[in-house]
Amino acid sequence: MQKLVLILFLLGLFVTGLLGTETRLLFFWPGCMLIGLAGVVAVLRWKLRVSFQPSDWCLLTMLAMAGYVGWRAWMSPVEVYAREDAAVLLACFVTYLLTVTALSQSKWRLGIVCVLLVLVAGNLTAGWVHFKGRWDFHLVPGFSRSFPAGRIGGFFNNPNHLAAFLSFAAFLSAGVMLFARIHIASRLLLGFAILSMLAGVVLTMSRAAMLGLALGGGVFVLLALWIVWRTKRSLFKWLVIALLLVGGAAAFALYKVNEDSMLTRQLATPLGEDMRVHIWRAALAQHADSPWIGVGSRMFYEGGITHRDPASAAHTGDSLFAHNEYLQTLADYGWAGLALVVVVILAHLLNGLRFLRWFAAEKFPATGMLGSNAMALTLGSMAALAATLVHAVFEFHGHIPITAVLGAVSLGLLANPGIESEVYKPRRIWGLRFLMKLALLVASATLVGAAAVFGTADGHAAYARVQNGWGHTATALEHFAEATAMDPRNAVLAYQHGMALMDSINPGMTKDAYLRAVDASMRELSRATTLNPYNYLYQLALADTLDASGNYDAAFQAIQRALTLAPLYEEPRMALGMHYHRLKKYPEAEQAYLWAGQAKALNPEGTVNWLDNYRELLRQTALEAEQARAALIQQQGR
Repeated sequence: MQKLVLILFLLGLFVTGLLGTETRLLFFWPGCMLIGLAGVVAVLRWKLRVSFQPSDWCLLTMLAMAGYVGWRAWMSPVEVYAREDAAVLLACFVTYLLTVTALSQSKWRLGIVCVLLVLVAGNLTAGWVHFKGRWDFHLVPGFSRSFPAGRIGGFFNNPNHLAAFLSFAAFLSAGVMLFARIHIASRLLLGFAILSMLAGVVLTMSRAAMLGLALGGGVFVLLALWIVWRTKRSLFKWLVIALLLVGGAAAFALYKVNEDSMLTRQLATPLGEDMRVHIWRAALAQHADSPWIGVGSRMFYEGGITHRDPASAAHTGDSLFAHNEYLQTLADYGWAGLALVVVVILAHLLNGLRFLRWFAAEKFPATGMLGSNAMALTLGSMAALAATLVHAVFEFHGHIPITAVLGAVSLGLLANPGIESEVYKPRRIWGLRFLMKLALLVASATLVGAAAVFGTADGHAAYARVQNGWGHTATALEHFAEATAMDPRNAVLAYQHGMALMDSINPGMTKDAYLRAVDASMRELSRATTLNPYNYLYQLALADTLDASGNYDAAFQAIQRALTLAPLYEEPRMALGMHYHRLKKYPEAEQAYLWAGQAKALNPEGTVNWLDNYRELLRQTALEAEQARAALIQQQGR
């Protein structure tokens, strides 16, 4: 049964690495199902064979952080946003506990590295496809990668997230290559794989990832040198020379190969003009709304709009994430959430250092062997965490399922690195192990249930969007109805269903059919604004249906709510002008359109803007004035 747990978990890790590579949950649900099933089977087994005793203090800090984040997700104002954080949290929590328990044996932990190497090969192959000119290549047929051309992404939409994944895999592989008990041929293959990963990181042109890689590499080298100095000092000089030669040559080669592309990116987006500074100001402004416990899970989706920095460029797109995991945590979970994150990281890093000291002081003198799978994975995990913590200052890869799960694997490896000392006995906390088993049962069962229900609903909605894009409106509406029936508290699905109903309206419809479509759309959009009253686009879509049904006062109120939610944006100001335009209140419409032209956040180029509507207003008023003059002349002639 324990082997079944391990197989399900490794399969879940592999599927998550293939599909769980973006922030939306649509492609993460299969991985959730497999990881959840692994957790359920583990709980049914109840007593797993654990090779070494984990640190109870590490378990306690992880349980405290998971409990807090879970509570904030449950209490968050928008359920569908909180669901995204909750799914990643549950998968990471189950992964962490399985790594600590079922995967406590080194040979199974090396299986994780093997899975990562297969995923690395797949990502680099997909990156090669990107480099061949198919920059929109996506692993799932019918979907496409939306990131601009020029930077490889592998299975990831964002190249920065591919770089974070490769950093994790590179450091774990480096630890295994240098210190694990493996054949020399395996070491050579790992060395080639590591160089390929480093090349992949450079080809993503992620400057933050390269900075994290450099600092993580520094941590790895310092720890490796310290271990060698404490154990086999005769090898120290040769290890320093080898690291300097190999590391220097690899760094120089990778730099020269990609010097032109990095210079091009620096000229296109200089560090001093990075948009992240403006996004960080918005995150701090949202944090001020609820500094201690945060506004709620993933509420920066809306906070980045409401608190947009006025100094941002007018055509800068919406920032769905703070591009800084620490500021994102402050905005969503407050000081309490950030403090728990810091405590968890410190507890696990200290436990990893405790293992290294034990290995040098007790294990090596007793065996005389420097090779150790446990030490290899501990070194790799500490370096990988250091790299990703630095990278997190500039990115949001902690919200990407596979990189978050790999972070949980690294923490699990440090929570139970393999201490078997007769002198050092880890302190036990009464009742903690039982609580962790109950938490594992709840988390695993919730993952399986959520994947079955919400995953199926998301699948119907995705299929409906594809069908709608192909013009198969009737089929799309059927699947949207199925999705909303399965997941009635999903504001995003309600909004998409309502918009699809509005798009189904055509000039050839009878009046009764038109009114039915408008009424159905209005019901769905009203439900969307009830489930998520913080999204200004939902309010504007509802205003359109209210105008279409003749509820002009209610439409005006919806537009006013949108103006409050997005005070710097052109879209709600333009919607106000269109509302007055429909009512033929031309002076008010003109004033609103001109006000929209002064917005600090303009609609994307190529989309409908205030100037197009203003020109239509001038054309219409001129035409009506001409018609009025003609009617007056005709009347005077009589």
